[in-house]
Amino acid sequence: MEIIQAVLFGLLIGGMITFLGYFLKQRYSSVRRRLETDPRPSAELMRPQIADKPAFISLDLAEKLEKKFDLKKDGVTTQRLQAKLIQAGIHSKRAIPLFLGVQLGGLLVLPILVLFLLWGDASLRILLGITIGFCILAYLLPSFILNRLVSSRQKKVREALPDALDLLVVCVEAGQGLDAAIKRVAEDLQKSSPIISQELLLVNLETMAGLERQQALRNLGQRTGVEELISLCNVLIQSERFGTSIAQALKTQSDYMRTARRQRLEGLAAKTPVKLVFPMLLFIFPAIMVVLLGPAVIQLSEFFTKGG
Repeated sequence: MEIIQAVLFGLLIGGMITFLGYFLKQRYSSVRRRLETDPRPSAELMRPQIADKPAFISLDLAEKLEKKFDLKKDGVTTQRLQAKLIQAGIHSKRAIPLFLGVQLGGLLVLPILVLFLLWGDASLRILLGITIGFCILAYLLPSFILNRLVSSRQKKVREALPDALDLLVVCVEAGQGLDAAIKRVAEDLQKSSPIISQELLLVNLETMAGLERQQALRNLGQRTGVEELISLCNVLIQSERFGTSIAQALKTQSDYMRTARRQRLEGLAAKTPVKLVFPMLLFIFPAIMVVLLGPAVIQLSEFFTKGG
């Protein structure tokens, strides 16, 4: 036992010495290359950066794959996915490649993992069914998560919109312009409703950068995808185009929005009895039957037991 421990200790010390020597050698060589008289970078080192072809696949293959799966920057699928990511609050340029990579990578990795784990422990039919199921799950799960993020963000915007609209009415009636009112409302709602505050600040930044106000309002509706906010942006655009009172248009839109909100809540309340049918049949009705018929069943069982 002591001999084995000594051998292992010697191997460990030798490995550490070897690793340290290799590290110092690499460091010395890198420092020596930096201190060379010719400071110009080598053409071989710069070639992967200036080459027109991709690093992993050829340009022709990349173009064929983009055309086959409609993954070009101006393609319908890419634009639709980009709009969905923006509605979810994801503005990064790497979001589309990352989403597609996760979707296609999961489509390849999860079935291989299932085959590796269940190989030999299940029949071929069961293995094939589980593999197909995991393929479908891996392909649909990222889209499902993205849709849930979009729905959650739209719900928060829809809930905070009436308060933002009331503050806009107050600011405009106090004499502020529409741009100043939007900025003030965004600052006031920064803590209570950060999502709609962020969207209004983006509108203010776009107008300050030189974009027309009408286009900035259209971008606001497209970024959120909320119907009420799109309607509000259209009303503001029409008021600015025809020169009508913005305060009066905001008041009218506020009344309409509150009426639509009340009607939507009344509709949800009207659907409550229908939604309660299945819980009552599955949980409440059996409990009531046990309470009502339980004593009678006990008495009948005792009667027949004594009679027997």
